[in-house]
Amino acid sequence: MATNRNTRNVTQHLKLTSKGRFVFQLTVGFVAVVLAAVSIATFGSQQPISSAVAADGKEDVTPQRIVVQPGDTLWGISCRLSNGSNHAAVLDKILTYNQLETSELEVGQVLFVPVSE
Repeated sequence: MATNRNTRNVTQHLKLTSKGRFVFQLTVGFVAVVLAAVSIATFGSQQPISSAVAADGKEDVTPQRIVVQPGDTLWGISCRLSNGSNHAAVLDKILTYNQLETSELEVGQVLFVPVSE
């Protein structure tokens, strides 16, 4: 004969000792430091060094950061930035400065564009 038993849901809470809390905090801190280091390494290395900017070495150049938007092309970006000068030369500088091998762009891609001062 089957009997009905009243079963209770028992919820157990995790209780940490002071040593356990210390280890947990240390682990969380270590993970935070690693994530910060990876972020710095990833985003800090996005900009090429300035010595690669002026291949001709004739002018002072500072980088301008451009985020590629939908519909942007390298030609269009170089036309906007050339101020009536040689668009192809500006395009070549963008390719060289960003170490691009093709003119294909992705939305959200960050380009550093050399701008003469």
